[in-house]
Amino acid sequence: MTQKGSGRHEAGHVFVARQPILDKTRRLFGYELLFRPSSSEAASPTSPAPDFSTAKIISDGLLTIGLDTLTDRRRAFVRIGRRLLLEGIPAILPANRVVLELGADIEADKEIVTVCQQLRKDGYSIAIDDFVLTEWTADLVPLADYLKVDFLAVSDPQARAKSIARGAAGGPVLIAKRIETVEMFDLAAREGFHLFQGYFFGRPVIKQAKELPGSQLGHLRLVQALNNPDLSVHQIEDLIKHDAALCYRILRTVNSAATALYSPVQSIRQALVILGRDTIRRWASLWALAGLNDRAHSELVVMSTVRARCCELLGTAIRSESAAAEGFLVGMCSLLDAILERPMSTILPELPLNAETQAALRGEDNPRRRLLDCVIAYERGEWDRCVQLAVEAGIDPELLPPAYADAIKWANQVQRGRGPSAVAV
Repeated sequence: MTQKGSGRHEAGHVFVARQPILDKTRRLFGYELLFRPSSSEAASPTSPAPDFSTAKIISDGLLTIGLDTLTDRRRAFVRIGRRLLLEGIPAILPANRVVLELGADIEADKEIVTVCQQLRKDGYSIAIDDFVLTEWTADLVPLADYLKVDFLAVSDPQARAKSIARGAAGGPVLIAKRIETVEMFDLAAREGFHLFQGYFFGRPVIKQAKELPGSQLGHLRLVQALNNPDLSVHQIEDLIKHDAALCYRILRTVNSAATALYSPVQSIRQALVILGRDTIRRWASLWALAGLNDRAHSELVVMSTVRARCCELLGTAIRSESAAAEGFLVGMCSLLDAILERPMSTILPELPLNAETQAALRGEDNPRRRLLDCVIAYERGEWDRCVQLAVEAGIDPELLPPAYADAIKWANQVQRGRGPSAVAV
């Protein structure tokens, strides 16, 4: 999780990512937050012990983006080491919002037990990460609110059963982490786990191949049409005004208090003038994406939104405005297979995307795919890989943290513009 860093950090240069934690119904429960200093600082030969810099890395990262922005007001799981635990939790981690994750290297000696007891009195929740029941961890279980079990590392069902027994009958909530497939999710749920962390929900559950219903095909074509950078204001208005739900969401957003208007907007043409063609075009695209499958849980749309905006910003930085538009479209469409529950190979022929975009969405190597892979590696906290991919794509790695921060803020703004009938996120 947290890695070495120097004692000096500039706001905006801390790598911060989040990983969703879902419940049995696949609804969002909270996020684990991952932190690392900038790539140059991480390699500093003068770096102090990891725990010493962890407090500053966390503080700088949260000050840059904001805890509410990162977690959308849900629980934040933050991993901490022994030294930070004993020296004091940063004030920027509020007790009513944060779950402190104790790493597997923390043993339940007298000092640790005393500190955890006080933290519980102060209102903090405590999780034991990579939990395996041993004589060194048993004394921490009564102080824990959550036990996180690595489903890949603890592959023996009997070993997992010991952890499950500790979480039974009102004990700690059990979290299965590194759930990579839907089959693993189903198994963990049957075994008695309550919460789930991993990227299983981003992998498609493939249904029997069949033609897309007219409503889904219409939404897909609207997504593609809206992402034509040459669309005129009149053409955008004509596309949107035939979809009552899109009209409502756009007018609701532009009439919100955030726009500080003196009088209500009463037409899509007015909204286009006020918010701008590109803003409306992108927002309408993502709302159309959200309407593709009512069964798809909302975090898929949130992730698509974050990826789209992050790819757009990085595309602008490395090449041109056209690269930004291409990046936005690739990021937005990157989870279509999971949303539509169909193989990407059967979706793409129904969309008039150019050859390079289709190749990128099939996973073939090209500049757009490398950009998308860089963003995916960042969102997963695969720090070394995302830095390497950024360099290969011609991106300064220092641009990754501010682009990701902007993408999350933008995604939150887009989500808040959705109508009251939309799935809550």
